[in-house]
Amino acid sequence: MEVGYLGPRGSFTYSAAANFFSEEELLPYDSLTALLEEQRKGTLDYCVVPIENTIEGSVLPTLDLIFQTLPTIQAEIVLPIQQQLMVHPTHADSWEETALICSHPQALAQSQVFIMNHFPTVDIEQTGSTAQGAQKVADNPAMKYAAIGSRDAATQFGLSIVQENIQSIGENETRFWVLGAKPLKGDLPQGQNKATLLFDLAADHPGALYQCLAIFAAEKINLTKIESRTQKTKLGEYFFIIDLETPQDGKLQKVLHQLEKQNFSVTLIGDYPTYIPKVRKS
Repeated sequence: MEVGYLGPRGSFTYSAAANFFSEEELLPYDSLTALLEEQRKGTLDYCVVPIENTIEGSVLPTLDLIFQTLPTIQAEIVLPIQQQLMVHPTHADSWEETALICSHPQALAQSQVFIMNHFPTVDIEQTGSTAQGAQKVADNPAMKYAAIGSRDAATQFGLSIVQENIQSIGENETRFWVLGAKPLKGDLPQGQNKATLLFDLAADHPGALYQCLAIFAAEKINLTKIESRTQKTKLGEYFFIIDLETPQDGKLQKVLHQLEKQNFSVTLIGDYPTYIPKVRKS
């Protein structure tokens, strides 16, 4: 089995993937685009992607790429996220003199209060993953660079953690989706089963969204999330993403049938278990 993740090793996506799959199955990719393209072509059996964070909300590039490629969600992993400020050991005692902070945009946003308080004028460089930021710091030992990322990234690249748990809130978690063609079962503690739908409104008229949501309400199906994203065709055209708690007794198929009867374009991209690791690698 080959499983892709947003790398390199030490990223938070690596931590989620390593909790679910064995180490020898994992292959790092530098970008979400490359990762999802390989999964679409069938080169990978599965890929692990970040989808939503407590502080920053949805990972929009992931949502947009999923809308374009329509993979199947086979599982969700919920991982606590703690951001660490790390520097090359040479600069551990002078970390407050940092001239550049490197990290993924989500990690930077999750740590923005800390950055504003300690480094309001320092240059920021966005990287493809938190681990890529850590790698840049490790590759430039003479420069006073810092990275924001996981403890695993600090260990992986031989960096010193100089400030711990700098995320804006303590209960910071990220949802990751495992995408692939075949169902699979993990060994982690399992939570509520969920399903995810993509849909377009039948027509642009008053009450169109209400008509759609009323179908779920009538069947007493709990929606855990609804979000709109532009279709990137022309201004004012959107698709919607709905996450819901999977109902019993075939209600989901009944709702899908009712939506199709009312000319809503609906795609079920996953009916899947949610996993919460007992021992979290970070």
